[in-house]
Amino acid sequence: MEHRLATVYLTMILVFANEMSTAVPAENKRRKEKNGFQKNICDVSDRESKVHCYCENTREPRNATKAECWVFNGGIPRDDPIWKSFASQPLLQSLSFNVRVDGAMNYVPTKPLQYLQRLKHINIKYGNIANVSSYAFANLTNLKEATLTSNQIEALKPYAFAHLPNLTVINLEENTILEIGRDTFFDVPKLQKLMFTKNNISYINDGAFQHTFNLLELDLNRNSIFSLNRHTFDGLANLRKLDLRRNHIYNLTEFTFAELWNLQELLLSYNDIKYVSARAFDGLSQLRKLSLDNNNLASIPADLFAGVRGLSVLDLSSNHLHKITYDDIKPILDNLKPSNSSLQLEGNKFICDCRLKWMYTLRDETDSKSTKDSLLKVTCQDDERIVTSAFNRLENRGESNIAIKNIEENEGVKVNKDIKNKSKSGIRNVFKISPESLPCPVPKPETTKLPFVVDYVKPFDHNTRPLRFQEINYANKGTMVECIFGSLLFLFYFT
Repeated sequence: MEHRLATVYLTMILVFANEMSTAVPAENKRRKEKNGFQKNICDVSDRESKVHCYCENTREPRNATKAECWVFNGGIPRDDPIWKSFASQPLLQSLSFNVRVDGAMNYVPTKPLQYLQRLKHINIKYGNIANVSSYAFANLTNLKEATLTSNQIEALKPYAFAHLPNLTVINLEENTILEIGRDTFFDVPKLQKLMFTKNNISYINDGAFQHTFNLLELDLNRNSIFSLNRHTFDGLANLRKLDLRRNHIYNLTEFTFAELWNLQELLLSYNDIKYVSARAFDGLSQLRKLSLDNNNLASIPADLFAGVRGLSVLDLSSNHLHKITYDDIKPILDNLKPSNSSLQLEGNKFICDCRLKWMYTLRDETDSKSTKDSLLKVTCQDDERIVTSAFNRLENRGESNIAIKNIEENEGVKVNKDIKNKSKSGIRNVFKISPESLPCPVPKPETTKLPFVVDYVKPFDHNTRPLRFQEINYANKGTMVECIFGSLLFLFYFT
């Protein structure tokens, strides 16, 4: 009996002790949740909370690896208690913030990110972050990708992305960034891709990329850049692709891309380029693709492609080019024959002359369907300066084919049928013209005779102004007496 009572007594003590052990942590948990310290960020049920996160892998504390959070109820302060709750999931590797209300998040939450030392991917979207502050991602040594798209960012402070040894991708698309400073990117040795598409960048500081020496792709598409120089891309010796489409670049000076020794793809479409230096692409020995379409080029300098002999994809369509000769294209002509090559020339203002004959040869020899299709669309315009004088006279007088025949018989001048049948608009498809009938432009005669000008100045004292005489047309300006008087006056002053 005594033994049975002792057993019951011992059991009651154990049950009471167990209840006490569970009650104390529960009370502590309630106290800590009230203060916002240990609330599980993956299990927030409070409707008043400004941040709600969904964790894909698990909702248990310290087990989640991926979380997607929504930010509500605008104006979340930097010291809001909810931020401390991110300490409940220190193993997170991927974290996204989708801001649902305008103005709900106007900064990068640097402090809560400090709890997430294993974080590899951070994505913030639709905030109104005016600027990315210095060391915004401090101590995230495992971070590989930072995406801050559509956040109304205007400025990147010095060292905004600094001391991030594993960072490989930065995406800053669809913001309002105005400028790229010198030390924005510092100590990011593995950065390979940097995207600024759809911003308002108009100025890039010299040396802005000097610390991104392993960058492979730089996207500056759809900005407001108007000028580049030889120091703009310092430090990008390993860059493979540079996208500068849809900016306001108006010229390319010599050595603009000289530092980009390994560049393979250069995109310059939809700019305002009117002038390209003959040495603009010097140093780009690895370049394979170049797009200059939809610009304002009226001509290209001789030897422009001499420094990019590996070029096999070239787009010069939709410019104002009036000629492109065999000598211009010769350095890369053989590269345009394989099936994976491409040459785009349609949409220009070529003159119908013999400088286009190389196009017929390339059409027959290339295996590239893209090149063939483009060449078949190339048009040219008849230029009155290069057609025969007989045709010019007939064109001015509006004479018929009978008159043309008479001129051919009487004057011995052969007028090409292609010229006779010229369309009223003057625009013709190149490959509907026989190459033998294309006229060659006649070079303008050069004169070395200089006009006679007397421009002799001889001051005779400090109070007398120098006299300047030039040739006088005496037949129209005066009589012989006036000529003699002028000569005597000249001798009087200069003897």
